[in-house]
Amino acid sequence: MRNIQREIDERQYGDNIPLPPENPNFYLEDPNLQYLMRRYLPASMHAWAEKELTRFGAMVAGPIDERAAYTDKEGKPRLVRYNRRGEDISLIVKNDGYLQTVKDVYGAGIVGYLYRDIPELGRKAPYVYSYLLGYLLSESEPGFYCPVTLTMSAAHLVHRYGTEEQKATYLTGLTSLDGDTLFEGATWLTERQGGSDVGANLTVAEPDPEKEGVWRLTGEKFFASNAGAMVATVLARVSDKPGTKGLGLFLVPWVKPDGTRNHITVRRLKDKLGVNAVPSAEVILEGAEGYLMGEADKGFKYMAEALNISRICNAVASVGIMRRAFYEALHYARGRRAFGQPIIRYAMVKETLARMLTELEVNTGSTFEMIHSFDRVNDGTATADEEIMTRMLISLIKYRTGEVSKQLTHDAIETLGGNGYIEEYVTPRLLRDAQVLTVWEGTANILALDLWRVITKFQADDVFLRVMSREVNALSHPLSAPYKPLLQTTLEEIRENVAFLKTQPEDIRTYHLKPLADLMIDVYQLVCILKEAEDQAANDGNGRKFIVAELFKRAHFDAAPKRRIQETDLPDLTYFDALVDYRPVPVAALLEKMQQHQIQQVG
Repeated sequence: MRNIQREIDERQYGDNIPLPPENPNFYLEDPNLQYLMRRYLPASMHAWAEKELTRFGAMVAGPIDERAAYTDKEGKPRLVRYNRRGEDISLIVKNDGYLQTVKDVYGAGIVGYLYRDIPELGRKAPYVYSYLLGYLLSESEPGFYCPVTLTMSAAHLVHRYGTEEQKATYLTGLTSLDGDTLFEGATWLTERQGGSDVGANLTVAEPDPEKEGVWRLTGEKFFASNAGAMVATVLARVSDKPGTKGLGLFLVPWVKPDGTRNHITVRRLKDKLGVNAVPSAEVILEGAEGYLMGEADKGFKYMAEALNISRICNAVASVGIMRRAFYEALHYARGRRAFGQPIIRYAMVKETLARMLTELEVNTGSTFEMIHSFDRVNDGTATADEEIMTRMLISLIKYRTGEVSKQLTHDAIETLGGNGYIEEYVTPRLLRDAQVLTVWEGTANILALDLWRVITKFQADDVFLRVMSREVNALSHPLSAPYKPLLQTTLEEIRENVAFLKTQPEDIRTYHLKPLADLMIDVYQLVCILKEAEDQAANDGNGRKFIVAELFKRAHFDAAPKRRIQETDLPDLTYFDALVDYRPVPVAALLEKMQQHQIQQVG
């Protein structure tokens, strides 16, 4: 496919500005993602997944990336409110490239293989595989990953709580790999007066007296993402019970089974800062036809399950954006010359890139570790502790990855300098798209409140301390030894802090919830990267991930950077090339260095 932007860049800049490599492949250029695929997918899937992820990695780095750039600027979804006869049609028009991306991505099985057997393997895929695809997709088009997320959530709800008739009609479409028979999905919660306070929702549902099994929904959804999707799952009030207890879950099709359009009107599309690929709208339901799923008074409980899936998608989109930000910054720094040499040779640039890589690698690894646990919960093999841990970690990981994604896109722009601020580069779009990931599916405040809710309802603090203590004690490699006292001390600090907060009034307690969340996620992420480091050391004799763990420890556990000015032991400079090139670092060399350091301390 002809790359117009590359031709423009070559003629405009010549050799002065580095260009991305020809025929990039985001999977093949990401050794860490390849490692995580082998770590978390069953061995029987490795050869097939390697082939499919390689194919998808080329697609997202090539044509899907080009389409995403067009959609973000000239090709945004647009609303055609009326036809030429003045009738309201509320038609959302998407550009042809976007529609091709729809076919390509769903055709890869990102949703379908969760419910349909993979022909070559005769089995369904775990969520880990879908999220590997989502990570790659988010490097190019995190905006489109939102409709994929909503389709995945809608499929889960119909699969779990829909009737057999609803499954036959709508789950078949939601999980289709064929663009011509695909039903994209949506989940509509947010209302003008409620926002995150879903219990304040006013949309009502009443049984249709003339049609058995049909309800009529009336109200307004103020931030309806993927408006125009064939299948929306919608919360509506079915009783006078206060708050979320009075909400039921409904399947609301855009087009009714008889082929006529449902009573749904789009007032307008939102003009957003970023993620322009997803049509976000103000939707009005005017007696829209809907079908109850599950028990009438458990709608919010059901939707909370789908929200967990969406929060994981949010975290995956965050680490995907992190990866693209690092990729762009690293490539640019290697090619851009200033003051007589490539800027990647300067210590401050190395520090920035090593810090970006550390956060990327640790956040990606901990996200997929959590997803692996989610798969165990989903297939019924998780223990009670694993279920509670997973429920808690979804909020913690979503919170942390969203915040770090914003920082890394900023770092990428700074590495590119003025060029990073120019819309001809991808970095401005990455920054704009990253901003929403701290808002979608719950802000930091909401996630912190959710953490406390799990603590009080399920004694999740006891579970966290018990599980993490066991994980810390299980670390057995000599290079992990220096970290164990630090982790044990921090776990005791968490125990004391939670005990204190349980005695405090609400204002004091909630004021400190985000620092508590940071402490907990720091421990979890350091343990995750140490487990990866021990795995690589045992299998390959490679100690590279121990260096990543050390850099993460220094950034999140040690004294503030301004107090470390006289440090000369700088692993990010010493091992910079090995870190960014994913070169192995012999474990024996690291052990020898650790022993020398211990001797010096004794001396």
